[in-house]
Amino acid sequence: MSNIRHPMSRRAGLAFAVLGEVRLWRDGVEVPLGPPRGRALLAALLLREGTPMGRDDILGGLWGDSFHVDGANLVQVYVSKLRRLLEPDRPPRAAASLLPRVGNAYRLAVEADQWDLGCFQRARTAARELRSAGELIESERVLGEALALWPGPALTGVEGPLLDVERVRLAELRLAATEEHLELALETGAEDDVIPSLLTLTREHPYRERLWALLMVALYRGSRQADALAAYRRAARALKDDLGLSPGPELRRIEEAILAGAPSTTLTARPRTGPVRPQHVPDRPKLTLVHGTGIGAAPSRRAAVPPYRARRLGDRR
Repeated sequence: MSNIRHPMSRRAGLAFAVLGEVRLWRDGVEVPLGPPRGRALLAALLLREGTPMGRDDILGGLWGDSFHVDGANLVQVYVSKLRRLLEPDRPPRAAASLLPRVGNAYRLAVEADQWDLGCFQRARTAARELRSAGELIESERVLGEALALWPGPALTGVEGPLLDVERVRLAELRLAATEEHLELALETGAEDDVIPSLLTLTREHPYRERLWALLMVALYRGSRQADALAAYRRAARALKDDLGLSPGPELRRIEEAILAGAPSTTLTARPRTGPVRPQHVPDRPKLTLVHGTGIGAAPSRRAAVPPYRARRLGDRR
């Protein structure tokens, strides 16, 4: 585990993390969660975002077909342990307030600022609003801070059919936000700084057309027309050879603009209004390297600031 203090540990009261290892703090002090199955239960309840989770959903989502004892008792044992961690001062027979039973289900509701995913989603929304208002530099800063909440792959160290699905969903959420952040950096004139990250990302996600579009624009704005066209050819080859597809309209539009010698300042990677072409990714994508720490990489001991942003911050001092 990194020696860097987790942002959620600075919050008063209870705070939770799922973007990386599943963790719990009380007034800044980490609470040991015990075996992986207990951490998995906490993660599953958090990801329901206040919606009650039934016993059958818990059993199927965390154990699948692997449990061989009475299911109701098994769930009750883990719920009781989690309740003691959440409310250590609750009298033995007092009703649980943080993890109450609702029929045959259990409900854990936390405020958005009590867990890292809630903070991330709120910050991403704020960054989009800033971008719509034309505040690009501030939008980039806010989204960069949101991405810094991910010390590593979400739900590290917990297993279960439900969490396997959630892990893929959250990895996609992180990668989509990374694309937005790279685009913001590109829009604020950091094309030379984002190219290394985009080269890495397109190697790791060769069917991700949005990344190829950003790379082509960054290269073209950096006066590297031949490299931008070569990037298009690599994207087209990967799509055709592996998926039997042709590049989508956004990539074709950018290629045509480059071939026509369009002014680099007018060429953007933002798609035109219209249907969005779905992204094509493998069933179990290899989600690695985003900026300094990476999707799928071990947590860095340095702050999770994208390298292109770090350089630009240094330039402003």
